Amino acid sequence: MKKTIKDLIYFDYNKAKSLNSQLSGGLINEITRAIENESGTNTEIGFDIKILKGKTGDNDKEKSIKTERIEIYHELLNDVEEKLSISKTLKNLNTEIGKGSYNDFLKEVPNFTYVKACGWSTFEDYERFKRIMGNFNDIQRLVYGSALENNPEIINLKKQINDAKKSLKQGNNTKELIKLKAVEKHFDETIEKESAASLLDETFVERVTTFLNTFNPNRLNFRLIPFDIFPEFQMIANLRSEYLINGDFENVIYTYGSRPNIKLTMFGIITSCPQPNDNRINPMNEFLGIEDSDLSVEMVYDKVFRNVFSTFEGLESFFTTTYPKISISPIGIYREIVLD
Repeated sequence: MKKTIKDLIYFDYNKAKSLNSQLSGGLINEITRAIENESGTNTEIGFDIKILKGKTGDNDKEKSIKTERIEIYHELLNDVEEKLSISKTLKNLNTEIGKGSYNDFLKEVPNFTYVKACGWSTFEDYERFKRIMGNFNDIQRLVYGSALENNPEIINLKKQINDAKKSLKQGNNTKELIKLKAVEKHFDETIEKESAASLLDETFVERVTTFLNTFNPNRLNFRLIPFDIFPEFQMIANLRSEYLINGDFENVIYTYGSRPNIKLTMFGIITSCPQPNDNRINPMNEFLGIEDSDLSVEMVYDKVFRNVFSTFEGLESFFTTTYPKISISPIGIYREIVLD
C-alpha cells in the first residue's frame, strides 16, 4: 500500500476495533492500552494517559486526550485497511473498474465485501432539511419583506400584523386570530406578487415533515460518486452523529461544505447491492396456491400482518438504494493524501 495521510471526518471506532480484533486474533498491543477515566469521562479508546498526570489545566488535559484519541483512530484505521488489503478482501473501486468494462465491473460488485473509493460526495442531513423547510417561508418573508419595506401596502400589512399580535398577547381572542391569519395570507400574496418570492404551501410542509419523521427520522446520508463518467454508480451510507470526529455535522458543513469541492474517500462494508433482477425469495411465497379457507386462524392473521409490513416496505423503498447504487456501512470517511 502507498503511504498516505488522512484528515478524518467520520470513524466508527467500535466497528474498526471489532474488525481488527477478528483479523489479529485480539487487538494488537500498540492499540490495546489500559482504558482510563479522566476528568470523569471514559475515553473508551484504551490508550495510556499517565503522561497527562502533570500539572495541566482541565482544558489542556481534555485537548491532549482528544489528540491521543485521533492518533489512535488513524493507527487503527491504517492497520485494518492494510490487513484487509493484504488478504485481498478490501477492494479499491477506483482501480477495480480499470480491470474490464463498466458492465463487467457491475457484475463483480456483488462479490465484493469491504470496499474503498475516492470521489465527489454530498452530505444529506434530513434533520437540517426539515429545519430549513420549516423555516423557509419565514426566511423569505424576512428577506423579501425587508426589500419591499418602502412599499405602502407592505408597510400597512406589517402594521396590521403587529397590531393583531399585540391584541392576541392580551388574551386568546379567536376573532383576532382569524384576522391575523387573513392579514398574513394577504402579506404573503403581496410579496409573491411584488417580488421573486415563492412560498411553500404550509400543509405540504407539514405532510412532508410527517412522512420524513415516520420513515426517515434522524437520518444523515453520505453519498459518494467514485467515477466521473458513471455518476449513476453511487455509494450511499447512513452516518451516526456520534462517530463524526468533530462531534457535530454543522462543523463538517463549515469545514468541507454539504457538497465538498474536494474529493473524499469512504471505506466500509457493502450492506445492500441491488441487481436488475431481484432474485430474493419472497417470504409471502409460502401462501402461494393456498386458499384462505384452508389456512388456520393463526395463519390468516399472520398473512394479514405480513401483508401490512409489505406495504410499509413499499413506502420505505423511497429511501433505499436502487441499481446500480450500493449501500455501505461506513468505517471511515476522510480526505486522503498520497505521499510520494
